[in-house]
Amino acid sequence: MPDAGRFSELGEQGSRAVMEAAAVLERELSAGLTDAKAATARLTGEHRVDQDEFDRLVGRVSENTHQLIEAVSERVLANTTGELSEQAQRLAANAHDVLDLLLGLSSLAPGLANQGLRNAFGPQGDPRAADGAGPDGGNGAGPAERPRG
Repeated sequence: MPDAGRFSELGEQGSRAVMEAAAVLERELSAGLTDAKAATARLTGEHRVDQDEFDRLVGRVSENTHQLIEAVSERVLANTTGELSEQAQRLAANAHDVLDLLLGLSSLAPGLANQGLRNAFGPQGDPRAADGAGPDGGNGAGPAERPRG
């Protein structure tokens, strides 16, 4: 039977690692707040989501979250061996994969949001509407057109 003390020590180390990583993540999130506020202002003022702004935010979240996963897993793995170490490594790999999947799916959000916003508010926020016509000569919101950010 495994030593219960070893697992309680692992929990304490994990807690310290999470607290340290959370402090770093909080600083990074504060730095990204300016980008988030700009995206929010564009959404409420122009009724559109800028794809480049969105991609920058997603990139920042991706980088910071992957670093958080790495920092926590390194701290947890520092004093583990055997099956517990293998499980922790698999958990970290799965966390990276889930994050990549979710952020990859989020890349659809600006196009879908912009399509809905054009339907609700009209084409004023659509950069293609500046000349009054989309690529098909219509209003830029035709059904055959793929949503863009």
